[in-house]
Amino acid sequence: MKSRENEATGVGPTSIVVGDWRLDMAQRVLRRADGTPVPLTPRLFDALIYFVEHPGVLLDKDTLMAALWPGQVVEENNLNQTVAALRRALGDDASTPRYILTVPRRGFRWLAEARPADAVAAEPPAAAAGAVTTAAAPAAPARPASAASAGRRVALIAGAAALGFGAIGAGWWQGRQRGATELPAAPVALAVLPFTPLTASARDEVLELGMADSLITRLSTVPGVIVRSIGSIRRYAGPDGDPLRAARELDVVWVLAGTIQRSDEQVRVSARLLDATRAGSAVWSDQFDAPFVGVLEVQDTIARRVAERLAPTLSAHAVDRLAPAGTSDLAAYQLYLEGRYQAALFTREGLTRAIVLFERAIAADPDYVYAYVGLADAHRRTLFTANAAPLATFAAIRTAARRALEIAPTNGEAQAMVAWVSYLHDWDWRDAEQGFRRAGASNPSSVDAHNGLAHVLLTTGRGDEALGWFARARSVDPMSLLAHALEGAALAARGRADEGMTRIEHALAINPHFWIAHAFLGSLLCARGATERGLASLRQAQALSRGSAWAMGPLGHALATAGREAEARGVLAEMQARRTLQYISPSMIAMVQAGLGEIPAALDELERAHDERDLRLAYLQVEHRWAPLRDQPRFHALAQRLALDPSPPPHPLAL
Repeated sequence: MKSRENEATGVGPTSIVVGDWRLDMAQRVLRRADGTPVPLTPRLFDALIYFVEHPGVLLDKDTLMAALWPGQVVEENNLNQTVAALRRALGDDASTPRYILTVPRRGFRWLAEARPADAVAAEPPAAAAGAVTTAAAPAAPARPASAASAGRRVALIAGAAALGFGAIGAGWWQGRQRGATELPAAPVALAVLPFTPLTASARDEVLELGMADSLITRLSTVPGVIVRSIGSIRRYAGPDGDPLRAARELDVVWVLAGTIQRSDEQVRVSARLLDATRAGSAVWSDQFDAPFVGVLEVQDTIARRVAERLAPTLSAHAVDRLAPAGTSDLAAYQLYLEGRYQAALFTREGLTRAIVLFERAIAADPDYVYAYVGLADAHRRTLFTANAAPLATFAAIRTAARRALEIAPTNGEAQAMVAWVSYLHDWDWRDAEQGFRRAGASNPSSVDAHNGLAHVLLTTGRGDEALGWFARARSVDPMSLLAHALEGAALAARGRADEGMTRIEHALAINPHFWIAHAFLGSLLCARGATERGLASLRQAQALSRGSAWAMGPLGHALATAGREAEARGVLAEMQARRTLQYISPSMIAMVQAGLGEIPAALDELERAHDERDLRLAYLQVEHRWAPLRDQPRFHALAQRLALDPSPPPHPLAL
């Protein structure tokens, strides 16, 4: 059969029959025998073509990863998920395969014969019916990737099946094919890109990102739709954003792109829903010219048109679940957009401004649910970035999130915020777990809900199950820095340090300035004996965080355990001096003291942390830096007050 290069020139068949399936090469669509299309992400279609082009060949895993992710460092789990997704799409069974045979510990082999559709049409029915056959004797194995690239790839968690979900690039298949019944519909994987300016000289970045953010928020509520987050799509902002590149990197089928331009009190908006499996062809487009006060109506129309266009692949009445706009007050909406923009900067100054903006938006519209959610999230971020005091901050988070739920009881992000309060402040592990599960069910696109559930599972000693939820969060939002970093730390904590390192480094490859990933990486390097590199990463985290105690504590502890007592005491002195001016986490001070061997002082600080509702105590059972304290009666008493097991965990965290 022809190669993909020949396909582009028009050489060779434009339609290929493989078993019960037809591959439309021109439109890059997999079709059933009756011609109906089966949604595949671009990478899944590439994988299918690669298999079909190598019938009978034993394709080792390194070869497949090099072919499907050229120039990228990926893990074996990505390949396993891709193969599993193809099997589901084709109705194949790994135990009795018709298409893809697994060769244990070696790779995969394609079994089915592929022929041009016109040749099949000319055959008698009996011949065509026997099209699926075991391929001829295997050819020589394809040349494997280099040992260096193979060494960078390590296995990732495959616990999705045990948890009742199969994570694939585009989302989750709901249900399983049984016998010869119809394949279930695949969830829709959608990326809403920042709207671009019509002219580069008239940019309004807040409005460009805000339009996408609002549409993401609304479309995420539609059952069967997995929408990439605003954090993942920010990198595609500006006039040079490439929708097809975004589709490949975010592993989605559908891309909503558009332009927006404001001129005085008028706004012009265009929107296009693109099908990445058909070279980005538009399946719907429209243009709107309206007074700026009508931008909310424009947004509502776009969201509904997109949902309706995707409706054939969704469950019945799914479009009816489209979330309302949230406000009809234009002033409140503009304040909310600016607040979201400032909060995303993740700086002390940006969060301070964001809180004020969200409060002003609420004053303009007291029933603006998204403004309450934004306010709760901004307060939560100050705990990590601005050394905010937990008691007052959690009170503000709880108040805003509960008000959001009064307005919209099924809002997944508000449910997640309430669950974070239960977890980090109330230390009510059962209530937190139930809350995160509800939030994930309400909004399957919520990385926050999935990460939160994973944290609760870690805290309560279910680390293997937690890994599956960290992986799910990262699959839902493959460009989420925090999802990659958290999964990496959890993998390392479960004794899979190489895999964890790869995941954390991937977060830094996306954004080298992400201080949390630097902190995780530094702690992991120090734990593995690479002290100088680890200290360098921890110092970088401290600098990038602009003084967060959550970066200073791990640095001080690492210095102490490396024998650099004077430097560690310098960090400790700075934290204690700053305590007179602002809140500094007692647990972070205790962390440095534990490294210095000051056991009574460290226990004093941990007890103070309990009284002040220091959120770090949620990790008391899994934090490896408390090892010198674990045999102390005071530590046992503290663990009992938190309803946690004080004994050393089998896989302590190194965060």
